[in-house]
Amino acid sequence: MINMDLNYRMNKIKVTITNIEEHDGITKISSFFGDHNLVAITLELWQNIKIGDEAYFVFKETEVGIGKNFQGGISFPNILDGKVVDIDAGKLLSKVVIGMENLKISSIITTSAIKKMNLKKNDTVKAFIKATEISIEEIG
Repeated sequence: MINMDLNYRMNKIKVTITNIEEHDGITKISSFFGDHNLVAITLELWQNIKIGDEAYFVFKETEVGIGKNFQGGISFPNILDGKVVDIDAGKLLSKVVIGMENLKISSIITTSAIKKMNLKKNDTVKAFIKATEISIEEIG
């Protein structure tokens, strides 16, 4: 049974910063890892982060949506392709682990969503992460 305490595990992706845009106190930070581009929107930016630097994009498991057989547009800028490597089903909530490019990220979604999508291990899926839900950690 899935342990649903308040100490959710954080997903962490090592990225390389490719662009930084600032306007009215809001910063858009673009990056890449592997073949994926990722975007974070923050209200603050450390003065010492610059284009070409490596950093970690960090986000909660509860901030990762999953799509199976997804087609069409979506407002989430961060769309990652992967395969389901594990499902820990609970009565109301479930944890889905998605593998991609030597990386695993986790998503907490409703168990009813898993049933509705007929989600199974080894299914090809897309993970959706809202840019405003990503925090940035500097590397060392």
